[in-house]
Amino acid sequence: MKWITRERARVDRIACPWLITRFIDPKPEFLFVSAKEVLATAKGDNAIPYDIPNVELGHRGPLCSFDAFIDRYELADPALAGLAKIVRGADTDDRGLTPESPGLYAAATGFQAISRDDFDNMARQFPMYDALYEYSRIQTSSAAQPSRVLFVCLHGAAKSVIGAAHFRRLAQARGLSIDAVAAGTEPDPQLAPGAVKGLAGDGLQPTPARPRPVTLYDLDSATRVVSFGCDVAPRRGQRIDLWEVPAVSEGYEAARDRIVANVERLVAELAGGR
Repeated sequence: MKWITRERARVDRIACPWLITRFIDPKPEFLFVSAKEVLATAKGDNAIPYDIPNVELGHRGPLCSFDAFIDRYELADPALAGLAKIVRGADTDDRGLTPESPGLYAAATGFQAISRDDFDNMARQFPMYDALYEYSRIQTSSAAQPSRVLFVCLHGAAKSVIGAAHFRRLAQARGLSIDAVAAGTEPDPQLAPGAVKGLAGDGLQPTPARPRPVTLYDLDSATRVVSFGCDVAPRRGQRIDLWEVPAVSEGYEAARDRIVANVERLVAELAGGR
């Protein structure tokens, strides 16, 4: 995927590419342009804009763009949550948010000054973020990594969303502490209306609110992977369940019933008879 932001990066606009590269996109391409050119270039190059005003992956209240990425791509790693506070303090006026934030701001300012361009700046700073992430991981070592099942369909707009929603419902009913996430290999811009309406009728909320791609973190963190006919290659050799389900567009109930039957078996297996 292509990602675009303002040139002359310092904190957030280096931290976000690091996050993208390490946890989201296996083959990212970054573009740095003047502030007034970001949106037009993003449209022309089909790139995702970040860290500019009035975009999804930008500042929201006291939160910075790094926080927006964590929220949008469901990066539930406790170490990333800790690192996000350090970045937020360094990137905003709340410099005292963490003891590490002033040092990150100082180092980022120095790297910006000595770097030839933004790509040189990324190359210099990425090892620093690797180290800060490892520091945060050590600090949060007592916090358990969340277990979750990854549901994947082509467009990330219907079957995977239905599967994840019903898995969360049934897992909670069994007292199973495993979450579920939905993603697509070629995500659509919006959720399928039939899936949204059907889930509402079931009393369930679709998540995410808009389809998103499968991320590196999804593949690294999944306890199990469910594929609705997609080519998915987990990075840790997790088991992949291939589910054949009729198209949701041909009838929500038939697709839902097939998915729920499979989910019930999966939950029972993961619960181990509990």
